[in-house]
Amino acid sequence: MAAALSFLIGTKAGRVIAAAVLWLVFAAFAYHQIRQGAFEDAAQATLQETLEAERERKQDDAYLQGLEDYRLCLEYLRNSGMQNTECDQLRGVHEK
Repeated sequence: MAAALSFLIGTKAGRVIAAAVLWLVFAAFAYHQIRQGAFEDAAQATLQETLEAERERKQDDAYLQGLEDYRLCLEYLRNSGMQNTECDQLRGVHEK
């Protein structure tokens, strides 16, 4: 061990080798940190999208909960291709 240290400290080639090893260690550490940061950014973006979807779902739920039965039926059937006449039997349910 002492011979290796004296070679690294005592010779020009040893200092070049030591500098190269230190540079490789630094580069590996920097690469790891950058990659870890990218993973954390991706996880944060995914969580942000999930949060946004949950907020939108809650808004939709609040809107739908505020509808009376007839309007809710129309909302569900709007894009399904079914006839709105099926919702007519729900008219006036809350008026009784």
